[in-house]
Amino acid sequence: MAVWNYENAAHLLRRVAFGGTPEQIQTFLNSHDSVESAVSYLLSFPASSRKPPKGGRDFSEAQLKQQRWWLKTMLRARTPQDEAREKLVLFWHNHLASGFTKQPETAFMSIQNGLFRRFANGNFRDLMREFNRDPANLYYLDGILNYASEDGKNVTVNENFGREIMELFTIGIFQLAADGSDDPDKPNYSESDVHQLARALSGWVDIQGSRGVWRQWAWDGGQYDDDADGNADPVTIFGITNNNFRIDDEVAGTPDDVLQLLFGRQDDVGNPQAAMYLARKFWTWYAYPAPAPGLKTLLEGFAATFAANDYEVVPMLQQMLSHDEFYSDAAKSRTIKSPVDYVVGTIKALGVRSSGRYIGDSDEMGDMIAEMGMDLFEPPNVAGWPGGKRWITTGTLVNRLDFARRIAELDYSSTMVRIGTFPGMPLGQENADPAAIIDAILAQLGLDGSQGGIAFTSAQRDALLDFVTDGGSLATLDLSHEYTDHALYLVRGALALALQSGEYQIF
Repeated sequence: MAVWNYENAAHLLRRVAFGGTPEQIQTFLNSHDSVESAVSYLLSFPASSRKPPKGGRDFSEAQLKQQRWWLKTMLRARTPQDEAREKLVLFWHNHLASGFTKQPETAFMSIQNGLFRRFANGNFRDLMREFNRDPANLYYLDGILNYASEDGKNVTVNENFGREIMELFTIGIFQLAADGSDDPDKPNYSESDVHQLARALSGWVDIQGSRGVWRQWAWDGGQYDDDADGNADPVTIFGITNNNFRIDDEVAGTPDDVLQLLFGRQDDVGNPQAAMYLARKFWTWYAYPAPAPGLKTLLEGFAATFAANDYEVVPMLQQMLSHDEFYSDAAKSRTIKSPVDYVVGTIKALGVRSSGRYIGDSDEMGDMIAEMGMDLFEPPNVAGWPGGKRWITTGTLVNRLDFARRIAELDYSSTMVRIGTFPGMPLGQENADPAAIIDAILAQLGLDGSQGGIAFTSAQRDALLDFVTDGGSLATLDLSHEYTDHALYLVRGALALALQSGEYQIF
């Protein structure tokens, strides 16, 4: 059983929420007496009815407004529990990906974000049922165009959603190998299954208000010719023939329900495949990615809990986030921060109050995050952001470094970093100890090893000390107030260097 201490509290808060200052981490630690209690608290937030502003007619302006709203919601969250909701909403935005591309109305991405807020910690199967008729999804994956037959005789379905609901949203392309990676020798479906599922999913070709509407006249139902022989052909998925396969409330939970069929799919040793696939997605999101020795065995336990609880998210996450392996060195050192985690987490760690709009007076936070590779409400494609090492390129790394510089150097705006709030920072002293300054910066950011992750080596600490003392020429620094030259240039420069370090990019 994982011990409940400052390091593990910091790790849990950083991964399930967006972290915090040392004082906030200590408060979180003191508020709970065990890992299980803390995890239960974080996951027990109520469903939210809020959603971003619709945005008007201009799509660029609408996206910007929605980004501002969401970033402000993350940054101004009143409790770690509220932050945990935002992290899960971000997970679903990445897993069930849609974007402004192909949307006819700016309101649709707002509606989808609201959908994720209602179901963030709810039932995954129910979320999929709603996502099937979500307007943003219907346009993004062409479900709105999925008429069973254009001529009333031959099958002419659009396969986009039929493919992605299996490949990306529920069961995945392949079963899992022992190390948790895909096993290409064990596919979960065939191209025929994709086509037949598209037939079953046809008919969602209309929108009423904020929901897609199923039209029976646009649905297949096995009444059209699919092989050009002049005869109607039945719908057969995974070898099961059923001309009433579809997704709607009328067939929910019955053998006619396509979701029932997908969620009943098993791998070759009897594991529920959808639960295995989602368990790996969640583990990658919160802990670390495959491959890893024995990862499949670990995921099997989470998947069993997921399926046994009828695909309720919380029981599985409770088990996952309380597991000893979640607090292992690997889980604290193998994941590169997403741009949102990097930016929002940094602002939280520095104790800065932000509206989610600007860094300084004019640099849009949403734009800066997009330049790092994560354009909120516009993922690169239906697979979402690939994450991992792909967060770091020559271009995106430069933008991360620039953000670190900008946030560290601010000394006048509402987003000002108050270095005097760092525990141990000798602000107010005319002859401040440079070593105490460096130690205060490293402790604030968790780079001293107190919060897990990868700590600075003694050589790296010495390099920061060399910088802050101007190559050793300064025995002490003037920190009599926040606006001395030493405070503005040397201390804030050292802070920027710490934020720019490779160690700080990982959590």
